[in-house]
Amino acid sequence: MFCPKLRMSIKLRNVIGYVNDFNHMITFNKQPRNEHLQLRWQSPISNFCTQKLPKTADIFGDISGRKFEHFKMDEREQEEEKFQDTEARIPRRLKPSPGGYAKMIKSHLSKKDLNSALKVLDLIKENRDKPTIYLYNLLLCSFAKQGDIKQCLRLYNKAKKQGLQPNAATYTTLFNACAVCDKNEIALEHLNRLRQLLYEQKFPLNETHYNIMIKAYSWHNQIVEVFKLADEMRDNNIPIRESTYNSLLHGAISDKEAGLRHSLIIWHLMRLKKVNPTLTTYNLLLRTIRDTNLGNLKLDDILISGWEKSRITLKEGERPDLLASPPVLSTLLLTKKGQEVTQDDVNSKKEIESTNLNDVLFNNRLILFGGMEGFLNRMAYCKVKPDIKTITLLLYLIPNSVQAENLLIAAADERNIELDIDFFNMLIKRRSMRFDYKAAKEVISMAEKRNLSPNVMTFGVLALGCQERREAEEFLKGMEAFGYKPNTIIMSTLIHTACHKKNFEYLLYVMIYMMKNEMRPNTQAVEEVEKFSKELSNIKKPTGKYRLRKLKRLEKNIEKFEQQYLKWQKMIEDKNNSSRN
Repeated sequence: MFCPKLRMSIKLRNVIGYVNDFNHMITFNKQPRNEHLQLRWQSPISNFCTQKLPKTADIFGDISGRKFEHFKMDEREQEEEKFQDTEARIPRRLKPSPGGYAKMIKSHLSKKDLNSALKVLDLIKENRDKPTIYLYNLLLCSFAKQGDIKQCLRLYNKAKKQGLQPNAATYTTLFNACAVCDKNEIALEHLNRLRQLLYEQKFPLNETHYNIMIKAYSWHNQIVEVFKLADEMRDNNIPIRESTYNSLLHGAISDKEAGLRHSLIIWHLMRLKKVNPTLTTYNLLLRTIRDTNLGNLKLDDILISGWEKSRITLKEGERPDLLASPPVLSTLLLTKKGQEVTQDDVNSKKEIESTNLNDVLFNNRLILFGGMEGFLNRMAYCKVKPDIKTITLLLYLIPNSVQAENLLIAAADERNIELDIDFFNMLIKRRSMRFDYKAAKEVISMAEKRNLSPNVMTFGVLALGCQERREAEEFLKGMEAFGYKPNTIIMSTLIHTACHKKNFEYLLYVMIYMMKNEMRPNTQAVEEVEKFSKELSNIKKPTGKYRLRKLKRLEKNIEKFEQQYLKWQKMIEDKNNSSRN
């Protein structure tokens, strides 16, 4: 074996060197015996002589016809050799650097142009450069945000074929793609497969990996797997921090029947481990209070096994708060035949112990957690300032009354929380749904005092309050004054109200407005008017005083409607024909 720094004393009378054009060269000088030869090593040879050199090696051409052993190149080597022979090399100074390729990809991604970002990989190949795993991670991250698992897996496999080693960020991105994917079966299939692959490879999973897996399983309603992963973290001595508890709360939200029970367990575990909740924690907690139930939770249950402070206790006259340590339930919320129960009554005590807290939760969701004031005070104690999302979530949970709503707005003002137009839109809808249209209109002045301008959604919820033709007319004029054009959803809302009230004047006004402005009605509006037309014969005839006058007016309204309805149908037919063409 040759070595560059080794000088060997070769005891040969004659040494013949030869040059392999591709691989190997030996430089020699013919010298007397016992003299040293200098050998210069270039690169490993691919052809090896299988016969000894002849003794008459000084004769030119005598070694021709010698047998050499040839090693056949594999397919990739052949492609590489062909590429080297046929393609011209681009000078390094004319090609982007690895950082330059990354900037190109980021530029395309910032413009939401994923196809152009992918083409950068083709450019790298044309320039005969090798991509890095960082470049692949950039692309993976963008497709993961869209939940495009198939494209992510294509890129992942392509990177491996090019000899690139996926890193921790690569797997985090793949898990996130599974989380965002809206197809449960496909997402869970790839999620389980990827998880099993990492277990088999003994890949060191870190806190981020577990958190994103918990998120993925929770978003696909796999609450059992969520808590299994939390146990796995504990067994592997991976710290469970606030971010992990928040991921667990995400999982609890997916269980509509018992998610609130899970959330209470998670909350009290945080208190036991002295993990400080953040704004995200409180907002997720409000979501579980709004969207989930307590399952089979009963009074005197212990939320965390072995920790007495997590036992639900019943106290007379105290404000209920299941977030306290220990969690407190008030006798004021438990009634028997309309009367408050007491712990002194033996029969009442037995009934209390068997009470399912879901029955109490039904009308007291926020009250069970300290009420609006108690919840906000708890946040202040933890030095967490609520945001607009917190206030919006509380709006769903407070009593459905103007007084409670005004108290919530006042609480937001006290904490310097800027309310946006979306909050007031929700407030308008909330008041309109309980038919308090006057209070709904008052919300507009509240928004104006905060220099907030209405948007399309504002007019959409205001349309719910238009109960008469005059109100609808004022509404549409006001909308135009703000520079907005009513959409089909708004017009459908007005048509629904007019048909429901059997108000001919109102309905004809809306139909004429739509035909005049060439507005194509949506399916719901078409069905509403068609149903109204079929029920004309069933309209109750007027009775009592001025019966004949009212009957004549009804007949005239029916005649007007039938005339406009023919025009309405023709407009729909013309719109359908034009869309086909």
